[in-house]
Amino acid sequence: MKPEYFVDTSVWIPYFREAGSTMGDRLDELIDDDRVHINGVVLVELLTGARSEAELDRLASALAGLKFVPSDAGSSLSAGRNGCALKRKGISVPLSDMIIATDCIDCGLVLIAADRHFETIAAHLPLKRLSGVEEI
Repeated sequence: MKPEYFVDTSVWIPYFREAGSTMGDRLDELIDDDRVHINGVVLVELLTGARSEAELDRLASALAGLKFVPSDAGSSLSAGRNGCALKRKGISVPLSDMIIATDCIDCGLVLIAADRHFETIAAHLPLKRLSGVEEI
């Protein structure tokens, strides 16, 4: 079985800005294979960064076909437990990154991200990650 991936905002931004890159081509392959997931946090982060209504609509349309990791009370409880475990070790990470990491852990997804916070999280929790699609 092929792995399923979660793509963080830190990878989506250059993907949408740098058309035709090797990274973009590899991400396109994963999208075509229906192996890419996002959650509400990443969707909101990307749409918030839109510079116009037209760009917002294009982004929403481009992301609509991806697999969506839903959020519920159980996922919030899990993220809270993970965040508490890190805090007891003296580690503080942004809430959005804790939610993303927990969604990946709980759903068995490999995280593709360029954000250093995930390195810290992966050092203490069972987060599977890549630092970019070039590693696939």
